[in-house]
Amino acid sequence: MIEKNQLKRGSLKLVEGTKNRNVSTLAVNIVASEDKKALIIDGSNTVDPYFMVKECKKTDLDERKILKKIMISRAFTAYQWIDVIEKADQKLNSEDFTFFGCADISSLFKDDEVNGYEGRWLRSRSIKRIRSIVQEKRLYGVIVDQEVDMFRRSK
Repeated sequence: MIEKNQLKRGSLKLVEGTKNRNVSTLAVNIVASEDKKALIIDGSNTVDPYFMVKECKKTDLDERKILKKIMISRAFTAYQWIDVIEKADQKLNSEDFTFFGCADISSLFKDDEVNGYEGRWLRSRSIKRIRSIVQEKRLYGVIVDQEVDMFRRSK
């Protein structure tokens, strides 16, 4: 499990795994400690708000107060993912955010509707954009995905 002290503002952390609870736990903990908002983009429809409620209760946090500050956006195709990233950039400009988390991206770019070359290009463009958003806005940033190596190659 990754913790806030393992992240640096303005730097994107890549975490290998399929457990999107890392993103959820970080969002809860960072929102609680910073009293600012978090944005999570979910590429696999697996980020669970009920898990976040349990995390709040484990540490005696007011789940209503915390969950009001955590936004979750879901993408179901690579093209939606790209669109959501651009909209996230605008949203992160307009409000007081401190955390940007992404979960399970790789499967979107391996879809039958996206050919191999285009999928690699879109994935690379997406990671570069996420990295620049995190840097420009000095956010805590994390991507949890089962294929972290492909993101390291997208620098």
